[in-house]
Amino acid sequence: MAYVGIIHFVLAMVAGMTLQAPAAAGTGGEKSLTAPATDADIAALVSDLSDPSYEKRTYATRRLCAIGMPATEKLRAAAAGDDAETALRAKAVLSLLDNLMFSGVEVRLSFSKSKIAWDQPVDLNLTLTNRAKYPARVPFEIDPAKRTAAGDDAQQVGSMLDVADLVHVRGADGREIDLAVDDISADSQVVAAVQRRLNEGPVSTLDPGQQVKITVAAFNRGWARYLLLDTGVYTITMDYTPEWEDDALATQRVGRVVSNPATITISTGAPATVSRSGAEASLAIERDGAFIAARLTNRTDQAMLVNKNFGRLPPFADGHWVYELDGTRQEVPVIAKSAASWHDFKAALLVEVGPGQSVELARIDLNELRRALSDAGAELDGRRWTVHFSYVNLCGRQWQVRQGSALLGNSKAPAIFQVPLPRRILSTGYTSNRLTAPTID
Repeated sequence: MAYVGIIHFVLAMVAGMTLQAPAAAGTGGEKSLTAPATDADIAALVSDLSDPSYEKRTYATRRLCAIGMPATEKLRAAAAGDDAETALRAKAVLSLLDNLMFSGVEVRLSFSKSKIAWDQPVDLNLTLTNRAKYPARVPFEIDPAKRTAAGDDAQQVGSMLDVADLVHVRGADGREIDLAVDDISADSQVVAAVQRRLNEGPVSTLDPGQQVKITVAAFNRGWARYLLLDTGVYTITMDYTPEWEDDALATQRVGRVVSNPATITISTGAPATVSRSGAEASLAIERDGAFIAARLTNRTDQAMLVNKNFGRLPPFADGHWVYELDGTRQEVPVIAKSAASWHDFKAALLVEVGPGQSVELARIDLNELRRALSDAGAELDGRRWTVHFSYVNLCGRQWQVRQGSALLGNSKAPAIFQVPLPRRILSTGYTSNRLTAPTID
């Protein structure tokens, strides 16, 4: 945020010295910075900004930072005063205070439901109330009209990123849950929302006494989400402390704002095949009578599309049965032809696979596999050779975008490619387990 690093600059200015380490023990850095302050205290601290003592100037700066907005009136008067040295340092402190977040703001969290199954969406609500007599900055867009101006996905991702650095989500076991984000690269509105947060992020001002409610939609099921997969009670809190570079301010956690804990109960957990560690999919082969079958399992918490149109070039998927022995390798493709056109693509073979569910990609008769490998020069004697299956989808939004007008909006192209492809298409390559010298029993 904008205040990062400012405090060190301010302390250097107040000291009238080059940037250096905070004051040593006994110089005022050990004193409490967060005790209540009267108007007389504030006036004395402002006066100390130009004190000949480095220790007094440093402590006054830290203490005024900790007092925050109640000190601004006297700081502004000093900044407009005739004492040039005091004015310069008062302006430096004001520039810091003007960039702090949540000063005097109470934050209350709540969920839209108290109990859900793992795959039911739930919204997180943040109620912000400015309890102070001064305006307060918050790192959110509080204007409802501006919040809904972007598309639904862009708004959801933006809202999640706004809270991600502030909240802590923990399961019943105390383990902290990380934010999961789907690939955003093919959606320009979502990319713009993310880029805005990387550049600076939204900032709004709450007037004294003002209260606003911000809803983060689909907290556990959106494009960006926290995975609440297992049964039990999850707890979320917001815990904010300014990123002080000064050790004394950081140690005393000056400016810290902590919300109430909000809880949500997951009554039905996700299948065991849904990954708890972020895996996208897994590929396995197994014997099925006289055949070997290759099956792909969707390990994510969202449905995905799996391409079963096999070929060697986009928009097809490349699938091979792979023989290996002592560094030698032979491949038997699922589809032997080396090229195909877009018009050979069948939309029905772009198969939706639910969370934790599996789909059979291919199967091959063992006699056919051994014959094809033998014809390719593979050595099938002995028990040391292995076979596995490799799969990579060559069809996705990125490929479609690269084709440009040849596909998107082109009435001569297959209908499925005339509009943007769904965003959840598995496009990562996978390699299965290995079977050793499989034979017909």
